[in-house]
Parts: sequence; C-alpha cells; structure tokens
Amino acid sequence: MKVLRVFFIGVVYGWFMRWVIDKIFLDDNLRILADENELLRQRIITLEARKASNSNAGQQRTAPASMPVEQVQPMAPSKSHRDDLKMIKGVGPKLEEKLNAAGVYSFEQLSQLTAAELQAILGVARRNVQNTDNIISQAKKFAKDGPKG
Repeated sequence: MKVLRVFFIGVVYGWFMRWVIDKIFLDDNLRILADENELLRQRIITLEARKASNSNAGQQRTAPASMPVEQVQPMAPSKSHRDDLKMIKGVGPKLEEKLNAAGVYSFEQLSQLTAAELQAILGVARRNVQNTDNIISQAKKFAKDGPKG
C-alpha cells in the first residue's frame, strides 16, 4: 500500500512541477510577444506617419526594400564629426566600414535611416528587420543622449 501512495504522490508532484515550469515559460513567452507587438505598433505608426507626410507633399517614394545600395543617397560626410559606430551593439568594424562607405559617419546620420535603407547599405539580405530597427533605435538614443547616456 505504501508503494501505491508514494507512486500517486510522485505523479501529482510531477504534474505540479510541470505546470509550474510551463507557467514560467508561458509568462516569459507572452512578455516577449508583448514586447514584439509594441515594437511593431511603433513601427506601423512611424510608417503611417511617413506615408501621410509623403502623400501630403505629393511625393511618391520607391519601396526601400527593393532599393539597391547604389540608390541609397549618401549623406554629406561630416569628416570633422565622426562617431564610433562600433559602440552600437551589433555593429562591428566591417559594418562600420560599410556605413562609412555609404557616407554615414555619425549616430545622427544613422538614426535618420530607415530599416530598409540600412539593410540596403549593409547588404545583408537575411538580417531581420528587428535587428536593423534595434541598431537604428540605439543610434537615435546615442544621437540624443550621447554614447555614455
């Protein structure tokens, strides 16, 4: 009879532990999804605002996703003010060279790019939009507060 009780308690304990672990992972996944949804909402608002301003100005822009690197207009190089773009997480020496070749030398210039333009400059087709958005958001933060802030 003791064996049956121990078996039953073990089964109940196992189910309980599985429920606790599943609950923890489910909450974490829901938090991650909520963060992603918030980023996407902000991106949609930004894109809708840009589309409205473009339609108000009467300018039709080509879809940046299909824009080759040659069509990205390089910004006026500011040789006197160069930021260390490698301070941005995800930007190493190679990516900094590509950005400099495209005329992007400062956090301010990088923050003004769209994700598609950044993808076109970097030439990495498989880089997802979140990474480029993350690079741009870090650049905006550094442009506003400085790299130490």
